[in-house]
Amino acid sequence: MVSRTIPFTASIFESHPRPKSGQSPIVKRREGVKYQQVTFYANTISLGISKTFKGQRFNEVIGHWPEMSISTFDKIARERVSKIELGYYNKAASLLIGDFFIDYVLPMMESRNRDIESVKTRWRRVAPFFAHQALGDVSKLQITQFLTELSTQVKGSTVNRHLSLLSRIFSLAVELELLIVNPCKGIKKWPENNIRDRVLSDDELRIYIREAIHINSFQSKALLFSLITGLRIGNVIDIRREMLSDDLTLLTLPMTKNGKSYRVMLNEPAREVLKSCAELSWNGWIFPSAVKEGAHIAYPRSCHEKIRDVVLQSTGGSESFNIHDLRRTYASRQLMLTGDARLVQSSLFHQSITTTERYAFHQQSKLAEASQSTALSLLSGNSELRL
Repeated sequence: MVSRTIPFTASIFESHPRPKSGQSPIVKRREGVKYQQVTFYANTISLGISKTFKGQRFNEVIGHWPEMSISTFDKIARERVSKIELGYYNKAASLLIGDFFIDYVLPMMESRNRDIESVKTRWRRVAPFFAHQALGDVSKLQITQFLTELSTQVKGSTVNRHLSLLSRIFSLAVELELLIVNPCKGIKKWPENNIRDRVLSDDELRIYIREAIHINSFQSKALLFSLITGLRIGNVIDIRREMLSDDLTLLTLPMTKNGKSYRVMLNEPAREVLKSCAELSWNGWIFPSAVKEGAHIAYPRSCHEKIRDVVLQSTGGSESFNIHDLRRTYASRQLMLTGDARLVQSSLFHQSITTTERYAFHQQSKLAEASQSTALSLLSGNSELRL
């Protein structure tokens, strides 16, 4: 007769048979402590508790071996059982990840994250792998396997966004005391090799601004405003009258991409653009839609492409640029003028200086000039140096 209990030791776990992929997991209870159990899957070993108390069944996965040691599991399991017997057990710990995301994570992110549609897009990729698993039944290995498979289909930056979503789900579970450890902790980000360094040259800027002024539409003015303030185009088209001070010197953004609000001091050219739009606007939006009643303009992609084509044709350029490159151009120019990366970070509302460094690129001529002057300074006492 096959025993239903086993000693909980590393050697026993290592030598115990595993089910093949697709087969039912093997569940064993611990000798002497039968409410503790181990579940053997094809690729993981989970540690949990299963106990009936006052007619109610309690099941919870606490961790995975070897990431969680047997002694740590034993300590946590005893604390859990103590809470059950004292009536403090939290049933939410056995929530399915899909239910937890819909009921807890998504509402929280909708209230704090501006770019919620991209969050939903990422969830659609995550859901088939994790939605039907218990919240505490996902290991670091499973997450890594999912991300590795995903990396064969999308860029490294996209993989990292999915890792960020998974980490946010499990971090919230930890905050709500449903989990002890976030299984995403310690998973390294994928290398990103798609960092853009496209900024507009002086000639391109001159023609872009000239064409935007010539078109003289709400769309072209929104693009111009994005260029001269460095604001994301999504924030620009979302501007309402009540977000502006009476003298148009201050713009209050209630929510940006990172979920935080910011106050923006507006420069004079930006105020001129806002003033011209506010005088013509027929609703609460500074950039109102002529197509959809009571709404702001849509993403001005076609207007940008029209201006871009004129720029490339006039300059003979072949390297295209997108709307976000206007923001990158603003950052690069501000860094060149001030030399202050922290100031640029504040201007762009970046939480990390690393992100700012991806946006702000010095012109090659400036880098060459800086390199030349630095070398001459270093060699100033060795004028007769010959190499």
